[in-house]
Amino acid sequence: MRKEVLISGFGGQGVVLSSGVLAQALMYRGYEVAATYSYGAAARLGVTRGEVIISDDWIDYPKVKRPDFWIVMNQASLNVLSKKYDIEQAVVLADSSMISFLDPIIGRAKEIFRIPASDLAEELGAKVSANMLMLGALLKVSGLSPLEDLERSIRELVKPEFIDVDIEAAKKGYELIEKEYVINQ
Repeated sequence: MRKEVLISGFGGQGVVLSSGVLAQALMYRGYEVAATYSYGAAARLGVTRGEVIISDDWIDYPKVKRPDFWIVMNQASLNVLSKKYDIEQAVVLADSSMISFLDPIIGRAKEIFRIPASDLAEELGAKVSANMLMLGALLKVSGLSPLEDLERSIRELVKPEFIDVDIEAAKKGYELIEKEYVINQ
């Protein structure tokens, strides 16, 4: 088994942190995991990408070729990366708070979930927790790992002042995945 997860957004949305948190959570399950990161031209607001490869065997290539899952946090990264990757097998989780249109991926992705992650995280008191909300949703959709592993990883990797709200956001993301968020293509 090999699964490829792409996480994208702009600098400052926690793309790199969420990739690391996800990778750590999956290691608790005994998977082989590789995580790589790429930054756009600007540290803040440039397109940022995290790639997480999950396998039950040795990983020979640590980059995403055809994502099975794609968490996309903003319009610019959707526009740019939808041209770069073959997404026909991808389940896409799009932050509809930050993405106005999904035209570049409609009819190309296996399934699309529109999740207002940034708005929901802001309601919890920390818009910066949108990334963890999306990770919770990813775990529910993918079945790759239980939520408890994500919580453990958050406790180990996130700054102390964000641990509680990030765990709350992850739980919210896990609980809210229902068919009402799916786009029928």
